[in-house]
Amino acid sequence: VAEILSWYHPKEIKIHCFNNGTSIQSKLLNWNLLETFFKNKNYAIDKDVMDGTIHCKSAAAEVLVEQLYTTLTNRPTYRLVPRNHTFNDLSYQSKLPLHARATASTAIKNNLANTELETGPDTNHLMNKTQHIISLHRQHRQNQRLQDPDRFGIKPNLGEIRQKGKSDISPKNRTGTCNSNQENVQFAEIKVKQSGRDLPVSAMEDMKGKINNDMFGTYQPTVKIGESNGFSAVAQYSR
Repeated sequence: VAEILSWYHPKEIKIHCFNNGTSIQSKLLNWNLLETFFKNKNYAIDKDVMDGTIHCKSAAAEVLVEQLYTTLTNRPTYRLVPRNHTFNDLSYQSKLPLHARATASTAIKNNLANTELETGPDTNHLMNKTQHIISLHRQHRQNQRLQDPDRFGIKPNLGEIRQKGKSDISPKNRTGTCNSNQENVQFAEIKVKQSGRDLPVSAMEDMKGKINNDMFGTYQPTVKIGESNGFSAVAQYSR
């Protein structure tokens, strides 16, 4: 990176100022000089991209080269799939079969480099990184359970079963519903005649006469309405 920048800024970037060592301390010294240069020139190089390159994270160096190319040439880079700056192995893990995917401890080992443990500012910073990796791993596992619930023996709850039942019933298959706007509904009156229930006309007139002549309203006539198997039924007439 320093050699590329020296071609565009030969007076500001001196190659002899950079160390050729491969240790993490040499890398940090070199990148501190580059970071200061980027700030002075207002170059849009992200801090997390530089950190990912220092700690050899997956695809971090490629993103750094793309940002540096865009900054120096004012030409965009064209990619079919945009890159993210998470620099984890979730995309690789999703391509593996379920039995070969990483566990929580393996995810921490793959996504947290040893150089980060050596150069971390404090313990809390490293704990936050570890917690973030575990949270991503749990989310990835939950997505696996949703994609293949039979493998994990997950049974749907009552709400999911009810929602699935509602979606299976289409309006055409629904029966027994009544539309209040239908005006073509016709009703037929059915008369049922039972033996012993019909009173003669003379009995009805006699009862009406007694009710009309009752001045005090104490007359409550009872009418025998039928007999069946030796039992009789009596109905009380009220005004």
